[in-house]
Amino acid sequence: ERAVPLEYFSWDRVIVDECHECLVSTKRQDQVSKDTDFKVQARRGAREFLGVGCTDASSRPLLARTAFWGLTGTPLLETEARVTELANLMGGTYLTGSAHHWRKEERESGRDIFLNQQEEGSKSREYRCAIQESCHTYVREACQRNRGEQLAVKLERKQTFVNMSESDGAKFLKAIKVVNLESYSIRPDHLGEKAGDALTVTASSAARRDALFEIIDSIQKDEPHTKIIIFANAVYGGHESALSALKSSGRKFCHVDDSHSVLEQNEIISWFRHTDATEEDRARPRILLLSFNQAAGHNLQEACHHVIMYDPMYSGSDAVADASVEEQALGRVMRQGQREDVTCYRILVKGPNGEKCLDDCIVERNLDEDVLRAATSNFD
Repeated sequence: ERAVPLEYFSWDRVIVDECHECLVSTKRQDQVSKDTDFKVQARRGAREFLGVGCTDASSRPLLARTAFWGLTGTPLLETEARVTELANLMGGTYLTGSAHHWRKEERESGRDIFLNQQEEGSKSREYRCAIQESCHTYVREACQRNRGEQLAVKLERKQTFVNMSESDGAKFLKAIKVVNLESYSIRPDHLGEKAGDALTVTASSAARRDALFEIIDSIQKDEPHTKIIIFANAVYGGHESALSALKSSGRKFCHVDDSHSVLEQNEIISWFRHTDATEEDRARPRILLLSFNQAAGHNLQEACHHVIMYDPMYSGSDAVADASVEEQALGRVMRQGQREDVTCYRILVKGPNGEKCLDDCIVERNLDEDVLRAATSNFD
């Protein structure tokens, strides 16, 4: 009843879409990941199927006579570890020192605890520099970054500034009082690990909800049948706030969560992949709400050209990681095949009297030119 296994054949070329999914996730990513069990298993299965951790390329399950091609829009080169992973995925053999890397990262095998202890000497600075240089040398030759055709459409970034209410302002000041601060003009790094309480207040601000509806109305006034994508940060309650606001407004919209099966999620997303062809299509909702965690892997450029970022992406001190998540979300519509100019709307919440607040600092950080270059691996 089962078909012939794919590994039975020797292929001319193997093309791996979203190849970053095959890489080993870090402990931190595992802890913050909101992926379903299905996605986690699929990621591990793909890694084993490609034989990423196999030192002998000829023994890997899938064999390609010409080459393996990996496609991804997700930055992979921000750390030595990521470069090592990519080089090993593409290279077919271990590079200098990468065996140690894989033994360290691949936590599924308990025997690696012993193997790690045998390689303490490989962690010297000189050795690590040699590893990094070896990996970068290979990647410069084998990995073509940003080599696609130049997009013919334009991207316009718009920002909507709103003032939080006096009651929300009081909640904000109470949230930051635990670190002896009493000003709206603070930066997330001033709060450290306590930033979450303050960010939760700004994410759920009533002013932010009102601004969302104003933006949607302005878009639909000129383009009543257009489809709109809303991205929100699920870490500090932004996604929950946007979901609650849309439900209470009575507007027709779609969203996906863990309560939906994989088949249901794919069906919902598919409604926003293609232009309307039937009356049934035109009767469906015009708004799709996704969290930033759900931004990967969707091609929405054919039917959508309006993106709303409900709140900025912030997960900690790693500006490059946060900016890359936002750019990946925007890349769902700003990609090859897009025929319309793309508009990205951002909502920034200020203090009750227009004081500069957390949103200003985070957005300024995420849109910094140097940060964006690093986030998109665009160093050419």
